Amino acid sequence: MVLGYIVFAVSILLTFIICMIGAMIFLSSGNDDNMPPNAFVNEAGEIITMETIEKLGGWVEELDEEYRVLRVYGDKKTDSMQYSRNEMISLTSVETGEPNYYIGFLKYIEKKGTYFLCIYERNLVQIRLAVILDAQNEGADNVFLGVIVVFFLLCFINVLLICAYLNKKIKMPLQYIVNGMEKVKNGEGAVCLDFAAEREFESIRDTFNLMSRDLEKSKREKEEMEHKKAQLLLELSHDIKTPLATIKSYVNALESGLVPESKIPAYYQTIDKKADRVCSLSENMFLMLKMDNADYKLQLQRTDLCEVMRQVCAEYYEEIESAGYLFDIEIPEQPYYRDVDEKTFTRVITNLLTNAIKYNQVGEQIGVSVKQETEYVQIAIWDDGVLIAEDMRKSIFDAFVRGDKARKSDGGTGLGLSISKVIIEKHGGKLFYDVRNGKNYFIIQM
Repeated sequence: MVLGYIVFAVSILLTFIICMIGAMIFLSSGNDDNMPPNAFVNEAGEIITMETIEKLGGWVEELDEEYRVLRVYGDKKTDSMQYSRNEMISLTSVETGEPNYYIGFLKYIEKKGTYFLCIYERNLVQIRLAVILDAQNEGADNVFLGVIVVFFLLCFINVLLICAYLNKKIKMPLQYIVNGMEKVKNGEGAVCLDFAAEREFESIRDTFNLMSRDLEKSKREKEEMEHKKAQLLLELSHDIKTPLATIKSYVNALESGLVPESKIPAYYQTIDKKADRVCSLSENMFLMLKMDNADYKLQLQRTDLCEVMRQVCAEYYEEIESAGYLFDIEIPEQPYYRDVDEKTFTRVITNLLTNAIKYNQVGEQIGVSVKQETEYVQIAIWDDGVLIAEDMRKSIFDAFVRGDKARKSDGGTGLGLSISKVIIEKHGGKLFYDVRNGKNYFIIQM
């Protein structure tokens, strides 16, 4: 827009300059004989002043039509009293290459029928092309007035055109943008601006549309998160209600003496088991809410992931072997360092190994591997049990979704995988499920 206005303004300026030059040429009548320094005589053949001419060492000669000297004004420094045509041409020539020591400026006075010749030393005179306005020229006042009128008319047209230009190129795009912002302010979703404009406003339009889409996406994600939290609390209250109801009924039965002596230990064991489940649910729920909080910061330290994996595998080795599985471990000796919160990261690995033991009812192997890929370290926990059903794979990391729906086993709290995914994402990594070689793979990329 600025470039367009500059071009327009320069065009107006050039037009004005051309008008001024035309007026000057008109006022001067195209005659350059009346230029100084020979503007010393008026049209009546009277010398106006000799002061400037004499200061420069010059003089004036009045000649007849045959170039004979009739009269001399000032101090004549040459002896010539008559000039031939060639001598006159040489004397009045402005070419610096001419051999004549003097230069003359000739003016013919029609009223007297004589010439007036103003002579200077050639080295004292510098010839320049100029246009002199003759204020006595007929119509001069009207021409100047016309030039001024044209100039202000052009300025007025300039203002009108700029107003129209700004209205089309600036006001209208701004109005579209303001209307779009008002829609966003009023809570409308997916507001999209669609108008043609200059490149600057197109950039603003595209940025606004991008922000509007991001805002709508954030809004949907927030609504989805609120829905998930509400669902989470509903599921939690349901899962806590069942063990608490069992604990309450068992305690009432024990207080009332309704339990045979031989079954009292079994009742206490059930109460203890249900209480552990309530504690586990509460602890997992607290951890998940804490991880969802944007203000929660992990205690990150430079850690060798291979060493952490070796420690966890050592703790679970006996349990896995005792359960009748072959524990396949592939951890390189070379350290792979990452910034991790070792406590929460260890919890993710233990969750995945616990699930592998719990849900692998028909398989014979559980494995752990650590590999360095091009851009990340990959940790895999796998088993050769029943594959998770395809309709469950997209929701397996949602809260309160348990693998027993897919693999026919007693479920846990349903929060283990969800918590594990949140922890890994807090570390800037990824956790996902995959099927490879007919086996269940839970893969961490960091």
